[in-house]
This record gives sequence, structure tokens and C-alpha cells, in this order.
Amino acid sequence: MAYQNELTEIAINELKAHGIRPQLRDTNGGHIEIAWQVVPEKDVRKIVVAKTTSDWRSRMNTRADVRRLLRADNVSLKMSTDRPKKPEKLKVEQALSLPVEVLPIPDQVAAMRGEMADLAELVVRLVKIVTGVRDTISTYVPKPEEVKPAPASSRSIKLVEYISHDRWTNIDTLPRDTGLKPEQIKLKLQYLKNHDEVEIFRGQVKLKPPKHGEAPPKKVHWKTAQKIAREEAERVAKEKAAAKRPEKVTAKKKGPKASGAAHVAGPAFFNGATAERAT
Repeated sequence: MAYQNELTEIAINELKAHGIRPQLRDTNGGHIEIAWQVVPEKDVRKIVVAKTTSDWRSRMNTRADVRRLLRADNVSLKMSTDRPKKPEKLKVEQALSLPVEVLPIPDQVAAMRGEMADLAELVVRLVKIVTGVRDTISTYVPKPEEVKPAPASSRSIKLVEYISHDRWTNIDTLPRDTGLKPEQIKLKLQYLKNHDEVEIFRGQVKLKPPKHGEAPPKKVHWKTAQKIAREEAERVAKEKAAAKRPEKVTAKKKGPKASGAAHVAGPAFFNGATAERAT
């Protein structure tokens, strides 16, 4: 009797399903040969399978080979693909059963709204509980002291840049635009008005147009202004010194003339004396 394994059982079961009895024998190569004949008029069909199965594909290949040879012999494969039909008794019971009560749609909506309200209430309670626990567990951390920003220097902001020649500017909007305090705005406007650069009327301000024929004064740096003032003071001091110098010179000139005459007379006297002594 030939050796049987899982592959031979698959082939035998497939053939028995069609009323065919196969024959098994061992080959010289260590395999198993399965042979069958559908009718005496047909050829003998054979397949060879291994004694040890390799993997799941070998089982599928064995079943496919058997079915391929059966189709070649015009044998209709007995494969039950149709689903089992329900018995008539179950159909009659389902037809005679009482209808199931269905809840109307408005009642379903009302029930759903009630469930959502209950759920919202539970969520609110949960949030309150979690907040209380968090406040209890968390440690107190003091808030950092707010550092007040340093006040902006009013000198770095030129109020003239925010005022126009052709339209009036509301004075109340200048603190918002410039970032200065109203007191600083008031002082700057007063300074510009004293220098006849702006015109103020009913809470509005406007730059005055430049006068014809007069060039606008050139802005001088404060260091340059100090240098000019120092040079002017030195020039005035030199002029005063030069005005006092001629008086001293004239006084000196008068003194040497008298002394010069005496000096001249002196030598003449001595010359006369020496002359007389010589004679």
C-alpha cells in the first residue's frame, strides 16, 4: 500500500466527490503517483505529489491539478456555490409575527436632546471638579513684577513731522500718533508758536508757509553753535585789546623824546668840556 499524506487526501477527496476511485503507488523517485480513469473510453490521468508537503501552496496546487484534469475529461465539478435557502416555516413565522413598535421621530429627537442635556451637565460638573482639584494641588507662584517701560525722550520726536502745511491737524490726536504726553505736546507747540512756525486755531494746528524771499533758518548742531559763540567771544576780546593798545603806544612815544634830547645834550656838553680842556 502506498504512503498517504495530506496531499493525497486532498486529491482522493476531490475525486470521490465526483464518484471516481483513484489508485496510489510509490514511484522510484520517492514520490506518490495518483492515477484514475473516468470511463474506459477516456485516458488514464495521473498526478505526482511529494511525500512531504512544502507549504500551503502545494495543497492548492494539488487541488487545482485534479480539477484541471477533470475538466479536460468533461466532468462537471460539484461545487456548492448557492446559499442555503431559508425554510418555508421561517418565512411563515416572520409573516405572521406582530410588528415591532417603532418610536416616532419627534420622540426620538426629544430623547436625544434630553440625553445631550444630561451629558452637558455632567461635563460642566466634571470641569468644576477638575478645576477645584487643580487649584488645590498647584502651588502658589507669585506673579512677576511688571517692569514699567522707560519714558520716551521727547527730544527724539520731531513734532513738525506730524503737522502739515495744507491741512489742519487735531491736537488731541498728536499724543496717539507721537506717543508723547499731552503736557509735552503743549510745550512743543508753545515753542513752535513762539518761533512763528505753527498756527493754532480752535484745537487744531497747522504749519505756517515759509515767507517769500526769506530762506528758512538752517539748523545748526549744538556743538557747532558753541564753537561759533566761542570764536565770536575771542574776536570781541581781540578787538577790545586792540582798541586799548594805541594809547599805550602814544604814551611810550612821548617819553623817549625828552629823554632823547637830554641824551643828545649830554654828549654835547661833555664834548664841549673835553674840547675846552683840550684847548
